[in-house]
Amino acid sequence: MTQTTFNPYVSTSVCNGDFHIHITSPRVGDHEASIIAAAVHRVLRSQGRSLKSMVLDVSSVQMMQSVGLGMCIDIRNTADAFGLQTTLVGLNGRLAQMFRMLKIDRLFATETGGNTVRTEWMAAA
Repeated sequence: MTQTTFNPYVSTSVCNGDFHIHITSPRVGDHEASIIAAAVHRVLRSQGRSLKSMVLDVSSVQMMQSVGLGMCIDIRNTADAFGLQTTLVGLNGRLAQMFRMLKIDRLFATETGGNTVRTEWMAAA
């Protein structure tokens, strides 16, 4: 069964236990982060126990304020509470530099060229 929701800032879909989140807003600030987080938490609360995996796609994001970074961490931590590993896809450019500089990238498995890569920090945790 596929369930898809869309708002101006995020598109979410659940298909066969795979939860895909695509942040569609090029800018993630206070307003966008709260709407994105609410949409993601709504799905996790209602279907979290039946999900197998979660993908956070940030390929459309060009700029993210600190509250957006915190939202990504919060989404990851909530998914972790349901036993889901969060894979981060589409991280590039300045956003990738910021995630690496702040070491936020270490909290996620990342996908590069179709392969999922776990960071050393995650593998050791």
